[in-house]
Amino acid sequence: MNKYELELFEAQSGRLSAKLLREDGSTLHLHSLVKPEDEGRYFEETDIWGDRLIFVGTGIGYHLSGIREKIPSASRVLLIDFYEQLVQICKNEIFPETDTVEISSGTVDPLRKIREFLQGGRYVQIIKHPASFCAHRDFYSALLDSVLSVSSVSGSGNTLVLYGKFFLQEELCRAFAQNGIKAVPFEYEKADSVLKYESRLQYLIQREKPELIISVNMLGFDGNGILGDFSSRSGIPVAVWFVDDPNPILLHQQQFVDKNMFAFCWERAFLPVLKDAGFSSATFLPLATDPEMFPFLQVGGRRYKTGFVGSSMGRKFLSEIAVKFMWREELEPFVRTCACRLLRSPGNVKEIVSSVCSETGYVLPFSDKRNLVWLHSYIIHSASMIRRKTIVESLIPDGIQTFGDPIGWRELCGEGLKTNPDIDYRTGLASVYRSIGVNVNITSCQMPSAVNQRVFDIPACGGFVVNDMQQDIKELFDDKEVVTYSSVGQLKELIARYGENEKERFEISRLARERIVREHTYTRRVKTIMDVIRQGKK
Repeated sequence: MNKYELELFEAQSGRLSAKLLREDGSTLHLHSLVKPEDEGRYFEETDIWGDRLIFVGTGIGYHLSGIREKIPSASRVLLIDFYEQLVQICKNEIFPETDTVEISSGTVDPLRKIREFLQGGRYVQIIKHPASFCAHRDFYSALLDSVLSVSSVSGSGNTLVLYGKFFLQEELCRAFAQNGIKAVPFEYEKADSVLKYESRLQYLIQREKPELIISVNMLGFDGNGILGDFSSRSGIPVAVWFVDDPNPILLHQQQFVDKNMFAFCWERAFLPVLKDAGFSSATFLPLATDPEMFPFLQVGGRRYKTGFVGSSMGRKFLSEIAVKFMWREELEPFVRTCACRLLRSPGNVKEIVSSVCSETGYVLPFSDKRNLVWLHSYIIHSASMIRRKTIVESLIPDGIQTFGDPIGWRELCGEGLKTNPDIDYRTGLASVYRSIGVNVNITSCQMPSAVNQRVFDIPACGGFVVNDMQQDIKELFDDKEVVTYSSVGQLKELIARYGENEKERFEISRLARERIVREHTYTRRVKTIMDVIRQGKK
């Protein structure tokens, strides 16, 4: 049903423009009131790789003038617009000498025309005119569904990995390869515009015909729903492995979640959140290690007696969270009260905030979801900072050194703490772990029960670690394979004991490493992901 009345008018430049008028008097402009002809410049960098080009929402066609000359003579062109008048203007002005196919809302049997148009083609490239598409989204979406129902793109067995600079993405590529699955990286950070992102995604999906698309923390998802739209229309499931609190992530991405997406999470406590978000399923999937990145080497003697590798989660870290919501200095005492309570009784931070407000009579200066989610995150990471400060400060007399975030650690614990520079996770971390006699593990408070990377990486490469007690560690390892502490006093005793007993350290790490190689590699985790996806598709 047409919600608008089309009106053509002369823009300030003297060129034809178009707008849509609603019955309520509101107006949607399809082109500029000033210089609509400038639209072509925004599309000039669009790569043309399809031999079947579908322009969805033509408008008057100004946006196509910048790419018209790039179209190979062997490529066929399909013009689609809700308004027949606009299709014809675009045809006459932009493609006067091109053999095009046209579809409008008045076209009889558009599916037949689409089927005939696609015959003999290899790559179908879809280019949208944003304003036109938004005005009649249902009309265009139905036709795009028809395009992809005729032109199947899935089934090769490959996996498209949304690939950037975040940890775990490279490990996933290797893990898929070790499972006999070609991993195709989609380097989303190189797609610096919506047009480039959409074009590259379409091309990779059609060239590689992936069975699965996978993201870590929804990184690589765009802000316009393009990824979800194409994967859903193509019937390609999307796996998202959350290795951070999903609540802040979902603030911006939940609107794009659908039943074609499967969530995996390293922390059980967030599974209900992910189920409620609309994922087809939410599966617990702990972290693991990559033996190629953390290869085993037996090192005699240790350069450092005791060490902690990781961020202080101090002022700089917390300030990056504070700018995301209505932070006020007056919130600091409230945050500290909530953080200390979270440290005493790990649990739901939302319930802790509500309880502290009720007990103290404190009224938060906001009540909307966005501000509350980031407040909760600030509290969680404040608790992590307090925990790290308490443990590391207590071990300064025992000679602990920190590795990474040296400025943050000195701000937090003073100049008496020996600090070391940042380390590249992929190239330098394993050697640092091996050089420390006793690695101390301190888990972030965003993980009530889960275990972090250190539990797996340190024994895998030949180091020794004393872990803070987390519920999941007992499910992943036998008692003889791990050493855990539940208090600072116990930690100091364990450091004294194992720091002087290299043979015992080595034996515990050897047993842990055997378990890790058998059960806790990313190769094994990828197999779990594929099993869940295939079961969900049945």
